[in-house]
Amino acid sequence: MALAALKSEKTSADLAQLHDVHPNLITAWKAQLTEGAAGLFGSGSSGKAATPAVNLKSLHAKIGELTLENDVLAVALGKAGLLSAKKIDRTHELPLARQAAVLGISRGSLYYGARPVSPADLAIMRRIDALHLDYPFAGSRMLRDVLRGEGVAIGRDRVKTMMRRME
Repeated sequence: MALAALKSEKTSADLAQLHDVHPNLITAWKAQLTEGAAGLFGSGSSGKAATPAVNLKSLHAKIGELTLENDVLAVALGKAGLLSAKKIDRTHELPLARQAAVLGISRGSLYYGARPVSPADLAIMRRIDALHLDYPFAGSRMLRDVLRGEGVAIGRDRVKTMMRRME
């Protein structure tokens, strides 16, 4: 519309009526277009657009950092495509915290070691497994009651936890 007003083929009133807008709006658009057109072609005698200064040293540093991160990802993903703390390369020059951030895993998981299951818990789990074979319909409450009847002091939540671990 502002372009048509610049061409002066029709008056602002005719354009306003044609496009169902106020004539003052068309006049304002025309003024904005003429003011903005000068800045469109630049304001220099050479006619070339000003290019921002590029710091090559920081760009090379960033490229090196990204290359290291890509190496970590390539090793971590491997053929399986899985992300885990086991895939972290502790000998790599990229810090462990950065490797964890690149892989999207918690830094704390790098240092976590799972506790082994105690022999007493293993014995209870074997008994739960045997009871589950005898009573496949039994839930945590019934298994708790059977185990308590056998002299094992255990709660329902502990039975549920052990059943979940055995899945």
